[in-house]
Amino acid sequence: MRKRSLIPVDSVSNIELFYDLIFVFCISVTTSMCHHIHGDFLDLHTWLSFIFVYLVILQIWFFTTLLLNRYGDRSASENICLFVNMFLLYSLASAISTDVAEGSFFTFHISWALILLNLVIHWASKLVRYDNLTKDDVLIIRWNIASLCIQIFLIVIAEFMPQGVMHTMSWAALAIGAVTWLQPATSKCMPSRFSHIAERCSLLVIVAFGEMIVALASYMTTTVPLRFSILVFALVVGLFLVYIFEHDNMLDHHRKTNGIAFINITAWIILILGNLTVALEYMPNDEIARVPKSIMLCGCLVAYLLTSFMLGSHNKPEFRYPRAYIIGRIVICTVIAVVAVATNYDPWINLVCDTAAVYIALLHEYALFRHRSAKLEQVSDA
Repeated sequence: MRKRSLIPVDSVSNIELFYDLIFVFCISVTTSMCHHIHGDFLDLHTWLSFIFVYLVILQIWFFTTLLLNRYGDRSASENICLFVNMFLLYSLASAISTDVAEGSFFTFHISWALILLNLVIHWASKLVRYDNLTKDDVLIIRWNIASLCIQIFLIVIAEFMPQGVMHTMSWAALAIGAVTWLQPATSKCMPSRFSHIAERCSLLVIVAFGEMIVALASYMTTTVPLRFSILVFALVVGLFLVYIFEHDNMLDHHRKTNGIAFINITAWIILILGNLTVALEYMPNDEIARVPKSIMLCGCLVAYLLTSFMLGSHNKPEFRYPRAYIIGRIVICTVIAVVAVATNYDPWINLVCDTAAVYIALLHEYALFRHRSAKLEQVSDA
């Protein structure tokens, strides 16, 4: 095969956007795992399985995003790899709703291993196809291929082990993938196309919010009071605006960075939104214990406001968070936790106070933006 020079594409392609849609389905199926209630609340085993599957899906997405960000060329072979992974993700999602729910991981493991094998082929094709890769490029590609191959080995071997060992090896395979993001070669490599990463990450967050909206359609029934439906929708809109306002107005889309920290923060946001979706689904259900579901809701809201707040490290210099703003966000999170305890975890009062706190956080964010923008205008006029 004749090699040629790599010229990465700057913008997100329509096929990448199409590829991301499969994650709506995967996230939806994963969230449904938490519908199986034992007793009066979600049991620990089911929740850990939910977290595990969620992290597997996120890791597949981020391996693909890192590859497309640095070496995406919109070639026919690249698009074929994406379409193949889309189909395999369907298989993975079907295994989540059947095998995993019943305690069997066979189809899930096979689908997961095949997806990673496809990613190995995708990464390796860049080494074969291009002749202008730097030493850092080659190191990054080989490191990711090695990580993926170790994961595949552990996943396949796990199927021949007793159930307890199988679960441990599955978590180990997931951990190997996580180590990839912390390895020195990646942290020291040349800057990424950060505008591309920011766009892909924001799309995944929007996908997570889209799944939240779909899941909360259960509120639009005659058994749920209308005030709950209105309040929860307002809460979700407020959370979305907190994220998207900063992304659109204050984020530095041309920042010189490898993007790994931004991807990791986004991963936590997606994971929190998944748990928040479950908590909100539980709120109008009287059969579910109100104390744990209220604690889950408040914990997710606090984690979301603090984690999304961490994205401020990637803002434009003029929109970095001042100390007063940091204290304000911490106070808002503290109020959410205190109100939950003070009201004896009453679902209705919690939702009212939490929604108010989210919009205060949004107004606080807007105030920072307007204040800094006004200062910049004064400087430019002077």
